[in-house]
Amino acid sequence: MIRLSSLALLTLLPLVHLEAQAASPLTLELVIRVSTCRGKPVRDAAWVKAHVDGANKVFAPHGIHLSYTREIFKPPRCNLITRQHRHELATHVKPGAVTVLIMERIQDLDTPSYNLMGVHWRYRGQVPGLMGRRWVFMTSRARPPVLAHELCHYLGLRHDPAGGNLMTPGPSDPIWKRGPRPKPYKSVLNASQARKIRARIRRIIAARPAATTEKLTNPK
Repeated sequence: MIRLSSLALLTLLPLVHLEAQAASPLTLELVIRVSTCRGKPVRDAAWVKAHVDGANKVFAPHGIHLSYTREIFKPPRCNLITRQHRHELATHVKPGAVTVLIMERIQDLDTPSYNLMGVHWRYRGQVPGLMGRRWVFMTSRARPPVLAHELCHYLGLRHDPAGGNLMTPGPSDPIWKRGPRPKPYKSVLNASQARKIRARIRRIIAARPAATTEKLTNPK
């Protein structure tokens, strides 16, 4: 029989706790709303599924899984050029839900010649009932794992100036002009980033009303 000293037990307890955390997967439920332009959705169900699958590949090693429902909506405009254009979409965001809006085109506010693939957005308009709403935009030109990157912004991560991971700044970020340049992008999260987003997901799950805690079924 192997006997462990009290000191050895105290040393092992944090490791056991970390293993227990890794063994308990977290499910983040999304509401993905696809805009219609010229009478049809800007992207189909297969495109949405491919992006969710791509994000799940990034999150899976950290015990995080995305579940989603897909909806169609008609936006006030197809191309978002100004800050106000983005704010107009706040009425299409479901309160309390992690909402992703798929748009045809979103122009970068600082670099007009560049069209975004995605952006995390907060409503900062003048309508009191909409204050505090935030969501993720993705555009029809987005490629996986843009969804994972923008969801990490939603979950509290900033760009990593050092680069070399999922949160490497995009080409429109001023850091590319200032230098030193970040390491090349990789679709991975480091341990610190994973801990932060897992903690935020736990808070989202804890705040979710009991009526909405049932697992959403992915559309076929």
